[in-house]
Amino acid sequence: MIKAAFFDIDGTLLSFKTHRIPASAQQVLDSFREQGIACVIATGRPTYQMPDWLFDLGWDAYITLSGQHCFDAEGVYRSCPIDPDDVAVIVDQVAQGRYDSLCMQGENSFVNRLSERVVAAGNNAGIVYHEEPFEHAFDAPVYQFCAFVDPADEHIVTDAVSHSLTTRWCDLFCDIIPANGGKDLGVAATLERLGIDASEAIAFGDGENDLSMFSAVGASVAMGNAQETVKAAATYVTTAVDDDGIYNAAKHFGLVI
Repeated sequence: MIKAAFFDIDGTLLSFKTHRIPASAQQVLDSFREQGIACVIATGRPTYQMPDWLFDLGWDAYITLSGQHCFDAEGVYRSCPIDPDDVAVIVDQVAQGRYDSLCMQGENSFVNRLSERVVAAGNNAGIVYHEEPFEHAFDAPVYQFCAFVDPADEHIVTDAVSHSLTTRWCDLFCDIIPANGGKDLGVAATLERLGIDASEAIAFGDGENDLSMFSAVGASVAMGNAQETVKAAATYVTTAVDDDGIYNAAKHFGLVI
């Protein structure tokens, strides 16, 4: 029996074309709530990069910043920022021009410059980034960086940091998160808070940053638009987000009433 469902946002819950939830996916969410299935957001986004209307849909909990900041109506139950030494490394590499980066803190995010690649990444997610001096990364705990490097150049980051790891959901950038971070740990913390076993949970995703989440639940769904590595790791591969992917997966598992 499924008692909890975890949803990535971009490319899973939200269409890249409309930046909205398809009507069929909304039908699944409504059905899950009628059945008492807890519905949880599990995203790389911070709260301030989520559309306001998304919060009106009655989520039971939010896993944000790739698992580093988790909260529900009662408050924050997981907070795991990046080690300050690694923050200094990233700020220095950006200052050297090794790559552009997005810095995400609890209440603010900014990029060092609005390069073509940075703007393209924002457009894909329907987000408009703004520039700030990158030294502002020292002003508050950083939960995640996005380094705009190709997969082949990701080692520039991993070779230099000591307490962080990288993951990604597209070729434009990689996410830099704490070594003791990831969506899987956010899922585990949420399941513990809800009193639900991992075998009773299902997760929906499309990017490589969802792979760890897949390992933390009993059933996993890769969207039809997902990366091949994600499809290979999933329990079930559904259709694309714009082709009723969430609905078709829920129907496959007998979860739509």
